[in-house]
Amino acid sequence: MAKIEIHDDCLEPDRYIYLSYKGPDPWAVNKKLAGLLRLHFHVGTSSVCNQRINWDIVGENISFYSVWWVKKRFTRNTRMRVEIKILGKKSKATNYGEFIMEINPWIQTEFSTWGFLLKPAWLIYSYLFYDRVRRKHIETCRNMIYSLRNKLKEHFNLTVTETTEAQGVYG
Repeated sequence: MAKIEIHDDCLEPDRYIYLSYKGPDPWAVNKKLAGLLRLHFHVGTSSVCNQRINWDIVGENISFYSVWWVKKRFTRNTRMRVEIKILGKKSKATNYGEFIMEINPWIQTEFSTWGFLLKPAWLIYSYLFYDRVRRKHIETCRNMIYSLRNKLKEHFNLTVTETTEAQGVYG
């Protein structure tokens, strides 16, 4: 069987959203993400994972690094994936510190069928149906990520960015 894979960045022309924070209890972002991601993306526990946590407690500051990912299925062939990386440090004595968060979302589509049917089937499917749906998935992904960014900014009392919803030719 032959397969076509399409990867679309949700935040074109930018690829990432960065959040930075300086203040009390920077590790609270990791605690907040644990409950927020499932509720925000409306997914089950198997679709959210804290893939990696690294701690360095040697010295005056505690350094931490954490990687999260979320998978959300839109259709049988299309799913959204979001990767969140957090790098920070905090003081052992005062619990003040900082972190930088990187959010990277993308849409992945896989389409497979028999080799000789792949190109004609894909061209017909894409022309009649998929191009509009693809644009809608990208807009939905972008709106979810901007909403997540604003929820995290609210939690840490950062300035919330006012954004209008992404509108395309079909929206």
